[in-house]
Amino acid sequence: MTDTALPIKNPSVTLYAFHLCQELGQLRQDADQLWQHCAQLSEPFGIPELKSFPEKLKSSRSQTAITSRYLELLPDNRCLTYTLPLHIPGSALTVKVYPVKIHDTYAVDITLYYQNVTVPVGQFSRLNPQGCLLASTIQASLGQTLVLYGEPVGTPEEDSKLADACVDAFFQGSDQKPQFMASGQLFGSPIFAYDNGKEKPTEQCHLLVCLNRHPETVNLEQKTYRSFFNLLCCRSKILFAYHEARWCYRQTRELYGQLEQEVKGFKELPREREIRLEQLKQKLTQMPSQTFDYAVYLRDIEDHKTAIAFGAAKPIATNAENYDYWLKKIRESSLKDDNIEFLEYFLNQRTKLFQNQIQTNLNYLKPGQQLFDQMLGSIRGIVETEQAQQEKRLERWIASVGIGLAVSGISSQTAAKPVESIITQLYPKQSLDCPKAGVTPCLTYSFVFVLFHVGVGAIAALIVYPIIHRLSK
Repeated sequence: MTDTALPIKNPSVTLYAFHLCQELGQLRQDADQLWQHCAQLSEPFGIPELKSFPEKLKSSRSQTAITSRYLELLPDNRCLTYTLPLHIPGSALTVKVYPVKIHDTYAVDITLYYQNVTVPVGQFSRLNPQGCLLASTIQASLGQTLVLYGEPVGTPEEDSKLADACVDAFFQGSDQKPQFMASGQLFGSPIFAYDNGKEKPTEQCHLLVCLNRHPETVNLEQKTYRSFFNLLCCRSKILFAYHEARWCYRQTRELYGQLEQEVKGFKELPREREIRLEQLKQKLTQMPSQTFDYAVYLRDIEDHKTAIAFGAAKPIATNAENYDYWLKKIRESSLKDDNIEFLEYFLNQRTKLFQNQIQTNLNYLKPGQQLFDQMLGSIRGIVETEQAQQEKRLERWIASVGIGLAVSGISSQTAAKPVESIITQLYPKQSLDCPKAGVTPCLTYSFVFVLFHVGVGAIAALIVYPIIHRLSK
């Protein structure tokens, strides 16, 4: 008997998908994306009525003030139920869709199941037509978890092989099949965990296989349903926060690389004053926005770390603390021989690993912010100094020219004997009695007169400039 031919009774699959719908108390633009993708399942499932699923919800963009941590979104707090007769020989397929709002997150439980039938494990492939329940199709921003359920017909020794066969059949024809990670026991029945280890929520594949071997398993699952739903939501939000922190880290690393290039270029500025000043002004225009982006990314990384953090004193509970709360609720209903270490491992090991990695990234990046600030301050200081020196040189020249003009004016008010002597030497036969002497002699006399006194002023300015320069220092 092949693995896909192993018998299993009453197989079912449940998709728990989570999508962030609010930020800072406001509904996100893509808040309805999860509902739209759920409506698109109408084609692979063969349920035309599912197309109108978004219109059936009582949530709307005007409901941003809702503060309930758990709000059922269908009228009368019910779920949508569809039945596909003769989906497999001898049994109908039932599809249930249950949408809720958990604090700032839209969440949906889509369950497909057969009742009172024993089929080969290979039939799990029919519960995921065209890979429609995979994360790459659902595109929930916070990620999702799949739960495969069935009642084994064989011996307990075959449970591990049966679980693998369920996964193989469900992912038949897909390259997104997750790997086995851990096993345990929940409510008296064996449970197996699978994961593909992807970081991006829309690429993650977290899957649990529960094989019912205890008469109380179903009752206890129903009793802790909401706790389990919330637990998976917290898990997705922790992974999402870590993914966002890693994304911010990569963006900040890119800015850090640009900063290192700026530092190198800062040491190689040209000696020519005007060119150097122009390049510094360009840097002064660009760097404030880079510095701001760097600071924003660091702040966001800190926020994501806080969203994950566990055990620190904070005004509101973090996702890790909420995960721990719901895990305790599940543990309260657990049976004596249960083993849920795989759920505890996520909280005690992976969450702490995320925190440590984020803190390491922050320790690496924070000195860069100081370097950005110091470099920006240095450039601003150099530019201000250069501009101040230019302004001082201009002021000294203006003062010198002013003194020269004053001397020239004073000189022009004195007797014109020096000018007359010069013209007499140049033109001994020429009369200087204007206007009787004629136009040409008078113009010559005026030109030489002006030129002489301007020259006196210029000489005075050249003599005074070094004195003013020294006094200004």
